[in-house]
Amino acid sequence: MKISFYLKIGVMLISFGAVLYAIQALRSRDVANKISDPQSALGILIGSDYRPLNWCPADTVKVEVYSFQGTLLKTLNSPEDLSAVCEIMMGTFSSEGIEEKAYRQRLVAIDAKGENKILQQHEGRPIFRVQGMPFSSPMLEKALVRIEAP
Repeated sequence: MKISFYLKIGVMLISFGAVLYAIQALRSRDVANKISDPQSALGILIGSDYRPLNWCPADTVKVEVYSFQGTLLKTLNSPEDLSAVCEIMMGTFSSEGIEEKAYRQRLVAIDAKGENKILQQHEGRPIFRVQGMPFSSPMLEKALVRIEAP
């Protein structure tokens, strides 16, 4: 037999070993933690419960941040801050114990025409709602805590 036959068999065996190693690596605890992290790109590629969402209008010029009591805390104008609160990862959540009246206005995105879009948050939980659609977003919760810090 020719050497190319043995070479092909060797490459196939090495490839098979690499596939088995990759399967075991994907089952590891470290990868499972990265998949469940809403800020991880690996979770999007492999298929976590988090999906990207841009809730702001296309031509947003500013976003107003409100406290749970309804007072205006900050107005965000820079592209970095707008991106941090507009382009978020949304996920699923358990709706047990969620009351309609517990949602408070947290963010108002205002576009160039002066029209606005409101994002509400459940008081005390990282559960948000835009146009009646509820979702969880730990990433947005972290951004709001960072923005509200003095």
